[in-house]
Amino acid sequence: MNRTFRTLGMAVPTAVSMAVSMAVFMAVSMAVAMLVSLLLAPAAAAWQPHDGALFNNPRGERDARWRVVNHIDKAVLHARPGSRIMFSTFLMDSRASANALLKAHRRGVKVQVVMDGDDAFTGQARRLRRAFNADNEKVGRGERKLNRKGEPRKWGRDQSFVVFCDGSCRAGRANNHAKFYVFTRTGTAKDVVMASSSNLNKGGAVRGFNDLFVAKGRGGLVDEYARIHAEMARDSAGDGDRFRELKHGQLTTRFYPRTRGGDPVLRDLSKVRCKGVRRGAGHRGRTAINISMFAWNSDRGMAIARRLVELDRAGCDVSIIYGAPSKVIAKYLRKSARNGRVKLWDSRYDRDGDGLVDIRVHHKYMLISGRYGDDRSAWRVHTGSQNWGQGTLRMGDDNTVNIASRRVYRQYLSNWRMVTHIGARRIGR
Repeated sequence: MNRTFRTLGMAVPTAVSMAVSMAVFMAVSMAVAMLVSLLLAPAAAAWQPHDGALFNNPRGERDARWRVVNHIDKAVLHARPGSRIMFSTFLMDSRASANALLKAHRRGVKVQVVMDGDDAFTGQARRLRRAFNADNEKVGRGERKLNRKGEPRKWGRDQSFVVFCDGSCRAGRANNHAKFYVFTRTGTAKDVVMASSSNLNKGGAVRGFNDLFVAKGRGGLVDEYARIHAEMARDSAGDGDRFRELKHGQLTTRFYPRTRGGDPVLRDLSKVRCKGVRRGAGHRGRTAINISMFAWNSDRGMAIARRLVELDRAGCDVSIIYGAPSKVIAKYLRKSARNGRVKLWDSRYDRDGDGLVDIRVHHKYMLISGRYGDDRSAWRVHTGSQNWGQGTLRMGDDNTVNIASRRVYRQYLSNWRMVTHIGARRIGR
């Protein structure tokens, strides 16, 4: 019999009724929890990387400053168990990025990272090396071949590793300056390549304007990056590594150094013609060239600057933002701007008045709209990790991508205009 006792006018259940009530409560709670998980799961599973380009703003709020680095981190956090991540970066000091990579490793993602052996040799990068290389020494005796910094060239069962390159990874005496982030599976996306001007570091978020270009569903492109990444991970000179230029649909990727031969950037500019533009491209019937460039120096940099001034004189509309030009190149471009030729902006900004630059463009992109080769209505973006200097051509690891896409061009042009509006001052106006 299920009896109740009445105390102060309230029903007090017996042990039997309490057990029944508890069972009902637990069943309802489990049903609610399952319903909530079902409602939330599709949203989490449906995540995929941004399509095309995105940009940070070091003069904005925290989300705007960290937009590029956070997007890469989010792709890491959504990488599927058993998938593969291949990274190359020049600098690495972001704790959040390191934590995301460690979490991916723990859930069974193959995390493979190459970094510069000097500038990226930070505490966060060493955390990754300790975790990812823990089993890499457990190979057969006599098989463990180490580079000069002690990283093994054969990897353990988890297939994860960190390599700090001695000089550049593939050849030359410079650095590993390449910045790419590749995922075989992240969220609902497959075969994702991200090329960027940004490293995984605080400076990339708060001290520079940076870009990130994302291409998805590119299995052939991922295979090419994997081959380059494997060459970089070997970190050995004289083994046949060379400049590579590969075309995949609208994308042309390049992997440096180019130890001999002409400059691909000058080759690109040789295809530009200033008049005869069609179908709404360019600016007022002329080819438009918009540039945002961080480091710009050396004889190579001057050759590029001279070609741009020549194109402006030939009728092209040339507009330039610079971040870290040499004194010679800055003087040359300023003279052209003050003579009414190229349009020029200086992005260097001293926030605290101490005489040092706190913020500037760290992009390395060139936009071309108009006549390019046989195309009289081209819309092109040339971007990546490479600055315009001699060492970046002949001695260091860098990666660039040329994109023939009106949609992506408009994304970059919007960013270029934003920087001139909030982050640069006009020269020679």
